[in-house]
Amino acid sequence: MALAVMGILLGLLLLGHLTVDTYGRPILEVPESITGPWKGDVNIPCTYGPLQGYTQVLVKWLVQRGSDPVTIFLRDSSGDHIQQAKYQGRLHVNQKVPGDVSLQLSTLEMDDQSHYTCEVTWQTPDGNQVVRDKITELRVQKHSSKLLKTKTEAPTTMRHPLKATSTVKQSWDWTTDVDGYLGATSAGPGKSLPIFAIILIISLCCMVVFTMAYIMLCRKTSQQEHVYEAARI
Repeated sequence: MALAVMGILLGLLLLGHLTVDTYGRPILEVPESITGPWKGDVNIPCTYGPLQGYTQVLVKWLVQRGSDPVTIFLRDSSGDHIQQAKYQGRLHVNQKVPGDVSLQLSTLEMDDQSHYTCEVTWQTPDGNQVVRDKITELRVQKHSSKLLKTKTEAPTTMRHPLKATSTVKQSWDWTTDVDGYLGATSAGPGKSLPIFAIILIISLCCMVVFTMAYIMLCRKTSQQEHVYEAARI
């Protein structure tokens, strides 16, 4: 009976230790990715919920350069330290709000685009240390709002000239197709009559001339026959 009670107590103690270990430690909240404007500013969030008995002793921000991460910011008991000259004057880590160690970058360059790691170390109530880190991807967008606006308005400005050019080309193509179908070549629209029209006019003129000549010939022949008949009588 005593052994059973001791087993239950040990089980409860172990369960309590696992619960504290799983749920009693700070958890970092960092987005998977964030986008900042080229030449502008960006805030990369990194926050946690402060817990009683846990004391923040170290904050690091690292950036991926090649295959290894490089420390660019360190906060310890002696203060804040920017580890890379590239970030001097344009890097800041929040410290006004407990649990907020977000990274702020200004005047973004294209080579700032990389993976950033937020790492925080706490001292636990039993004197040990706990380290947590999370990685986020920073993307730098090169077009500014002014450039995007100019790019958007450009097609609207050219809409009417493009339409007019298209209409002229359509008219030219139609004339060329007709001429090709009729086996003639013209210098351009409205420059000269198609060859088939000239042939048709010449044919009509010839028909009129032949018809008039035929009628006059018939009349003359009829008159000659009439005079011959009268003379015979």
